[in-house]
Amino acid sequence: MDELPQTMLHGGPVYRGQPCRGPFRAGIPCRNRPGREILKAAADLGYQPNALAQALTSRRSQIVSILMGELKNPIHAVLHQSISMALQEKNFIPISGQIGVDSDADKLIATFRQYQVGVVILTSMNIPPGLIRDLHKAGLQVLLLNRIDDDEITASVCADLTQGGTLAARHLAERGCTNVAVAKGPIGHWTSTARYVGHLAGLERMGLQPAKILEGGYTYADGARVADALLAEGGDLPEGVLCPNDLFAIGLMDRLRAGAGVRFPEDMRVVGFDDIPMAEWESNQLTTIRLPVHSMAKRATDVISRILVEEETVEEKIWIPCRLIERGSA
Repeated sequence: MDELPQTMLHGGPVYRGQPCRGPFRAGIPCRNRPGREILKAAADLGYQPNALAQALTSRRSQIVSILMGELKNPIHAVLHQSISMALQEKNFIPISGQIGVDSDADKLIATFRQYQVGVVILTSMNIPPGLIRDLHKAGLQVLLLNRIDDDEITASVCADLTQGGTLAARHLAERGCTNVAVAKGPIGHWTSTARYVGHLAGLERMGLQPAKILEGGYTYADGARVADALLAEGGDLPEGVLCPNDLFAIGLMDRLRAGAGVRFPEDMRVVGFDDIPMAEWESNQLTTIRLPVHSMAKRATDVISRILVEEETVEEKIWIPCRLIERGSA
């Protein structure tokens, strides 16, 4: 029994009659005793380190907050799963929350400070105005995931959406499409603007101009609405459509197929964006631009390690290229 810590003296457990210098911490042996025996004793006693208590000492924890927007688009759930798993593999502790333009920023910041959150990851399109600035002012580290900020001081890891849009446009041109419509995403969002700019640039590089600009969106209903508008116009349909995301593309194809018997790719070629799980369903077989979700999650975790473990100040913008995934729709 004299081999085990039995009491506390001068802030540490007694070991063979000699007090340990300094606080007892799991995994850190005192200089005057074999560490493995102390670890065994701690395990026998069921001792587990208290992460929150450690955070109070270091003033920063291994907790990483992931703030998401609405999860209606499946790509957000895929991204959330990927970043959560990547963080856990590096022994960080992910906690998740949802945020919108009407969220109480002061309450969020107070919660983050209460739990000594190490890094806040922002992935939502609808970030409340001034939130990034307020997080910095509160001393919190911020990482933008597939979002950008013009302040030039916030680290970000993003898919190169403009490059992805260029790939999509080039693909349709190489398949012989000359009458190509381009559908926009939601107004005022960087992600939709970057995709749209890429689509236009890709057509221009192939010597083409868009035959029609469609006021689209990011939802299945938006795609169906645009399909109804195209059918109502009468006349020839576009040979190809560049879509802002996969949900829009699937809604467009379903409505055109049901309303006019349009065949893909025989009558029209359609390219989506994101590569959500439904894109490869037999009824869709959607050619699309794949977001580099797993690469983004890995690079984001590397940045967080630099911030929390190596205590670096990271402000760089990391861009990761997209890939074209060819299926039956184009």
